[in-house]
Amino acid sequence: MERFVREGTFRDRGRFLQVLRGTLARLREGALRGMDETWERTGEADVARLSGLGVRAELAVGASSWRAVVEIPAWFPISREAVEAKFDEMAAAWKDL
Repeated sequence: MERFVREGTFRDRGRFLQVLRGTLARLREGALRGMDETWERTGEADVARLSGLGVRAELAVGASSWRAVVEIPAWFPISREAVEAKFDEMAAAWKDL
Protein backbone atom coordinates (compact mmCIF):
# COMPACT_ATOMS: atom_id res chain seq x y z
CA MET A 1 0.00 0.00 0.00
CA GLU A 2 1.16 3.48 -0.80
CA ARG A 3 0.09 6.16 1.59
CA PHE A 4 -0.05 9.93 1.84
CA VAL A 5 -1.17 12.31 4.55
CA ARG A 6 -2.48 15.87 4.28
CA GLU A 7 -3.48 18.34 6.98
CA GLY A 8 -4.99 21.77 7.09
CA THR A 9 -6.99 24.26 9.11
CA PHE A 10 -10.26 26.10 8.69
CA ARG A 11 -12.12 28.96 10.37
CA ASP A 12 -15.75 27.77 10.19
CA ARG A 13 -16.17 24.11 11.14
CA GLY A 14 -19.83 23.93 10.10
CA ARG A 15 -19.10 25.38 6.68
CA PHE A 16 -16.06 23.12 6.27
CA LEU A 17 -18.08 19.99 7.06
CA GLN A 18 -20.81 21.10 4.66
CA VAL A 19 -18.33 21.61 1.82
CA LEU A 20 -16.49 18.35 2.61
CA ARG A 21 -19.71 16.31 2.63
CA GLY A 22 -20.76 17.92 -0.67
CA THR A 23 -17.36 17.23 -2.22
CA LEU A 24 -17.46 13.58 -1.17
CA ALA A 25 -21.02 13.20 -2.48
CA ARG A 26 -20.01 14.60 -5.89
CA LEU A 27 -16.93 12.37 -6.04
CA ARG A 28 -18.96 9.29 -5.14
CA GLU A 29 -21.23 10.03 -8.09
CA GLY A 30 -18.22 10.12 -10.41
CA ALA A 31 -14.55 9.27 -9.78
CA LEU A 32 -15.18 7.47 -6.48
CA ARG A 33 -18.26 5.57 -7.64
CA GLY A 34 -18.48 2.25 -5.88
CA MET A 35 -16.75 3.41 -2.72
CA ASP A 36 -18.45 3.11 0.65
CA GLU A 37 -18.63 6.15 2.91
CA THR A 38 -19.20 6.15 6.66
CA TRP A 39 -19.12 8.92 9.26
CA GLU A 40 -18.61 8.63 12.98
CA ARG A 41 -17.85 10.85 15.92
CA THR A 42 -14.52 9.98 17.58
CA GLY A 43 -13.80 12.14 20.60
CA GLU A 44 -14.08 15.71 19.37
CA ALA A 45 -13.62 14.81 15.70
CA ASP A 46 -16.02 13.84 12.95
CA VAL A 47 -14.37 11.10 10.90
CA ALA A 48 -15.27 10.17 7.34
CA ARG A 49 -14.03 6.85 6.02
CA LEU A 50 -14.13 5.89 2.37
CA SER A 51 -13.22 2.48 1.05
CA GLY A 52 -13.48 0.55 -2.13
CA LEU A 53 -11.44 -0.66 -5.08
CA GLY A 54 -8.61 -1.31 -2.61
CA VAL A 55 -8.41 2.37 -1.66
CA ARG A 56 -8.96 3.57 1.90
CA ALA A 57 -9.24 7.18 3.01
CA GLU A 58 -9.90 8.64 6.43
CA LEU A 59 -10.64 12.34 6.93
CA ALA A 60 -10.79 13.54 10.53
CA VAL A 61 -12.30 16.97 11.19
CA GLY A 62 -11.49 18.49 14.56
CA ALA A 63 -12.42 21.84 16.07
CA SER A 64 -10.28 23.91 13.68
CA SER A 65 -8.18 21.46 11.68
CA TRP A 66 -8.49 18.42 9.45
CA ARG A 67 -6.27 15.47 8.63
CA ALA A 68 -6.55 13.03 5.75
CA VAL A 69 -4.79 9.68 5.45
CA VAL A 70 -5.15 7.97 2.08
CA GLU A 71 -3.91 4.47 1.24
CA ILE A 72 -3.72 3.25 -2.35
CA PRO A 73 -2.77 -0.29 -3.40
CA ALA A 74 0.31 -0.62 -5.59
CA TRP A 75 -1.76 -2.26 -8.35
CA PHE A 76 -4.22 0.65 -8.57
CA PRO A 77 -4.34 1.91 -12.18
CA ILE A 78 -3.97 5.58 -11.19
CA SER A 79 -0.61 6.57 -9.73
CA ARG A 80 -0.31 7.79 -6.15
CA GLU A 81 1.15 11.01 -7.51
CA ALA A 82 -1.94 11.63 -9.66
CA VAL A 83 -4.27 10.91 -6.74
CA GLU A 84 -2.23 13.21 -4.49
CA ALA A 85 -2.35 15.99 -7.07
CA LYS A 86 -6.14 15.70 -7.37
CA PHE A 87 -6.50 15.67 -3.58
CA ASP A 88 -4.27 18.75 -3.27
CA GLU A 89 -6.41 20.52 -5.85
CA MET A 90 -9.56 19.81 -3.80
CA ALA A 91 -7.86 20.77 -0.52
CA ALA A 92 -6.77 24.10 -1.98
CA ALA A 93 -10.44 25.04 -2.21
CA TRP A 94 -10.87 24.28 1.51
CA LYS A 95 -8.18 26.66 2.76
CA ASP A 96 -10.46 29.71 2.84
CA LEU A 97 -13.29 28.06 4.79
